[in-house]
Amino acid sequence: MRQAVAWKRAGLIAALALSGLPVGAFAAPACGQRFPTPQASQAMFDMAVRVERELDGLAGHDVALLARGGQDLSRYGLHHSHLALAMRGSDGWHVVHLLNRCRTDQSSLYEEGLANFVGESALRNDVRVGVFEPELSRRLHRSLLAPATQARSLHEPRYSMVAYPFATQFQNSNQWVLEVVAAAAMEDGSDADRKAVQQWLRASDYQPSRLHLKLHERIGARLFSDHVAVTDHPAGERIGGDYSAVTVESVFDFLHSRSLLQREISVPIPYPPTTAANQEHTP
Repeated sequence: MRQAVAWKRAGLIAALALSGLPVGAFAAPACGQRFPTPQASQAMFDMAVRVERELDGLAGHDVALLARGGQDLSRYGLHHSHLALAMRGSDGWHVVHLLNRCRTDQSSLYEEGLANFVGESALRNDVRVGVFEPELSRRLHRSLLAPATQARSLHEPRYSMVAYPFATQFQNSNQWVLEVVAAAAMEDGSDADRKAVQQWLRASDYQPSRLHLKLHERIGARLFSDHVAVTDHPAGERIGGDYSAVTVESVFDFLHSRSLLQREISVPIPYPPTTAANQEHTP
């Protein structure tokens, strides 16, 4: 049943460079090839098998919400950092998501296998699976099938890690997923643009997370980080340093509040955390 959705496709090594591994939020761009350790590779594929087994058990659902670790957001009390939409195909499950390559100010949409999506977060984090309400799952499936016109139209290539949820100037990875899901949830959302989707989210009481950036982090972001922009935020947030942003937690909370998720599944890491920490490869 898998249609050839014309998303970009990332190879395994390229995906690792894109996977939001826990490094300094405002570090300089780094795009060299990375090779996971054998233990990390095994964890990635073992986790992918576990996730696929859970997804296969979702009878009547061809789309699910996935969240993995990556960027370390523990200081904000956040366990997962990156969202994707998983789509069932004739040859298994694939994920569609937005990735920011090499910490530039641009992003692209990618279609990947589960192992690529999980990446080396399989050494540290469980995968959080959101099971959509059946009608929403059907609508999302239609919207993601080729040529996926609306899902693509909701992508803004100008990237900011802390993009303001109610502005269209920039977009982060989780924001694209939220907007695609919101468009499918709207009564007349099949042709909605980003502005209309964001108006619906505000009217539906979507509550973004608030991420505090210290003064030196704000200065560093302005001077050295192409992938972090705050010019789309209200003046009060820029002055105080408390920035609204779309996070995994805020998306799951919103979908639950609207009864758009039936339930959640947590897929645990394949190995004990103490073992995983010892095996982790640091670039």
